[in-house]
Amino acid sequence: MAMNERSALSRTLSISRALYTAISKGDELHNCRAMLDSLSAALSHCNHAKKPLAKCMGNLKRELRSENKQFFLTVKPYFSIFRPTPELGLDKAAKHVPALIYGNDKICAELERGDLGKVKAMADAMKSYPGYLFGEFEALSGEQFYDLVFGFYPKLYEEPFMDEMRKLFCEE
Repeated sequence: MAMNERSALSRTLSISRALYTAISKGDELHNCRAMLDSLSAALSHCNHAKKPLAKCMGNLKRELRSENKQFFLTVKPYFSIFRPTPELGLDKAAKHVPALIYGNDKICAELERGDLGKVKAMADAMKSYPGYLFGEFEALSGEQFYDLVFGFYPKLYEEPFMDEMRKLFCEE
């Protein structure tokens, strides 16, 4: 049984949520940047004609295992094709992939600066993003979700976090 693109994206989003949650709690800071980069690299293949995300899952698995074995043990079940995945609309989720990559890049930039408070706040916001794509916030419009989840960051730190991606939420 081969993994399809929807399933691969759902699995990658579930792994992302687990990493964001761990980072927001301060648990997974060992090789955190490398893991975020690996997730972004995999996500960049979503709906790619020549090498789709579904064909990148083995590589993502190897990278996460080599970067942080403890975290890998937490997310290892997500790589099994026998594990059910949360439902998501592939078109909507694929549209949001650039924002997920953007968020990962912003977290990595703050990791380089060493501001763990900002890193944890960003990861805390990002951990809700996969749930939004899984339909867990269906009572909220895209704009309401954005304001609720990402709107606090500029108020706390007087700088933008996901402002450049706001248009994705306003179009829904």
